[in-house]
Amino acid sequence: MRTLIFVCMLVVLAACAGKEQKIVSACESAVAERLAGKTYRLDSDALRTSLQTDASGVSSVRAEVILDPGMSGEQTQTVECSARFEDGQSNPVVIALNFIW
Repeated sequence: MRTLIFVCMLVVLAACAGKEQKIVSACESAVAERLAGKTYRLDSDALRTSLQTDASGVSSVRAEVILDPGMSGEQTQTVECSARFEDGQSNPVVIALNFIW
């Protein structure tokens, strides 16, 4: 019985980790699309660490994005991204993407 409970817990944790990664990936893709043609650096681990999901199923992440890293015009901004899973879709949909100066 303990083994069954342990296996069930592992399956649930694996499913959650997969969803978290999909949220982070969707937000990374949205940032890449918005900053197309620009040089930037975004920390995936910081996004993953900041992940929060509200009662309605909307997940939000937040991290610093560095524009033109290592250049004289380097700028640091904060990016906030919200995404959710829609019924019947295996990948989340980004519903908000904000850059904060």
